[in-house]
Amino acid sequence: MAASTWVVVRTFNRKEMEVSSFLRENGLNHFIPMTYRERVRTAGEKPQKVLVPVIHNYVFLEKSLDEVSLRSKLAECRVPVHLMQQKGDDHISEIPEREMVEFRLLCDPDYSKTPAEFLEAEEGDALPGKEVEIVHGQFKGLHGKLHKKNQKYWFVKTVGGISVMLRISRWYCKVIN
Repeated sequence: MAASTWVVVRTFNRKEMEVSSFLRENGLNHFIPMTYRERVRTAGEKPQKVLVPVIHNYVFLEKSLDEVSLRSKLAECRVPVHLMQQKGDDHISEIPEREMVEFRLLCDPDYSKTPAEFLEAEEGDALPGKEVEIVHGQFKGLHGKLHKKNQKYWFVKTVGGISVMLRISRWYCKVIN
């Protein structure tokens, strides 16, 4: 079986959960980066941790249909959506399966050592740093950029319009030539 590819669906701000419901109802595999936030429902109540989207208006969708069928299916969604395209042409930006696996691993809300920070892709790409591979620990084998900020090291991975920054020891990384 061929490795799948993923695409990024953009929607209006704070409508990603409605898009998620539509995709789930139509049997389309998708992913929304989530994190835990404390919420207080009523005054005096103890805060509860709830999962919320990390960055609003982005949904990652496994491309299980051809482009025409995919666009047709997405046109049925109650919430306006569009597929992110490559700069300079009309082709959909595709994300290889391997990159999505790495991205999903970095976005795990249950990884509690250091919460990830999320940036727009342009911000993440603009950060200085060397290309590295993580050689130890939970994220062994991942490729990205090692960036130094405030005397601490951060692993930066950009996928489909979002950059994930995760605190990591520089000793866990090997520079890629």
